[in-house]
Amino acid sequence: MNSFIHSFIHYDICYYFKNGHCNERFCPQNLQDILKNESIKLDWTFKLSLMLDIVKGMDYLHHSPLHFHGHLSSTSCVVDSRFVLKVTDFGLNVLRRSDSEKCPGFDHWTGKAPELLRQSIPANGTQKGDIYSFAIIAQEVVYRRGPFYIPNYGQLCRTVGGCSPLRPHIDPAEGVEELEGIMVSCWREKPAERPDFSFLRTAIKKLFPNGGSENILDNLLSRMEQYACNLEEIVSERTAELQEEKKRAEGLL
Repeated sequence: MNSFIHSFIHYDICYYFKNGHCNERFCPQNLQDILKNESIKLDWTFKLSLMLDIVKGMDYLHHSPLHFHGHLSSTSCVVDSRFVLKVTDFGLNVLRRSDSEKCPGFDHWTGKAPELLRQSIPANGTQKGDIYSFAIIAQEVVYRRGPFYIPNYGQLCRTVGGCSPLRPHIDPAEGVEELEGIMVSCWREKPAERPDFSFLRTAIKKLFPNGGSENILDNLLSRMEQYACNLEEIVSERTAELQEEKKRAEGLL
C-alpha cells in the first residue's frame, strides 16, 4: 500500500483524501480565488509560472497509472504559501459522480471538452479532454475574468448558430500573441489534433524571458520577490488608510 501511494507523490501534485475526494490540505486558496483577488498582482512571468506548474503536474499525472484527471479546472488547482501551484482533486471518479454529477456547476460545463459533453453517459475523462481543460484555465489566467470569458456574451448568444464551435475570447492585440497558438491548438475540435502536456511543457518554457529555468531556487526566489512586492503594496495601502482614519479621529476630538 505504501509503495502504491508513493507512486503518486510529486512536487507538482499534492493530495489529501477527504470525503471521497483528493483535496489539498495545506493550501489556503485555489487558483480561481487567486485570480479573483485584485490585490494580488500577477505579471506575465508569474502567470506563465502558474501555467507551467499545471503542465508539469498534468504531464506527470498522464504518465502515472491514473492516466488522466477528468475534472481539471481552476478550482482544482491550489496555490501554497510559496506560490507554487499544485494539481488536486483527481482520482476516485466513481465517488465523485455520486454527488458532483447530480447538479454540475458552471465550471463543470465550461471546463469539459466538447466531445465529453456530447456523450449521453459522460466518460470520467480523457487525456485529450484534460488538454482542452488546461486551455480554459490558461485563458482564465490571462484575463482574470472567470472561466470561458467572452466579451458581450449576451449579444453573442443571440448570434450563435454557425458552424464554428464556441470558444473563449482571445485577442493577440491584447498582449497574448505568444499564447494564442498554444491555446487554440489545445481546444481544437478534434481531440487527436490537440498536443500533449510534454509538448506544452516545452512550448510554455520558451515563453519565459530566461527560457523557463528548471532551477527550483531561481523560480522560488522569483516568486517570493513577486509575493513580497504584493505584500508591500498592500501594507502601503493599509497604512495610508490607517493614517486617514487617524486624522479623522483627531478631527472629531
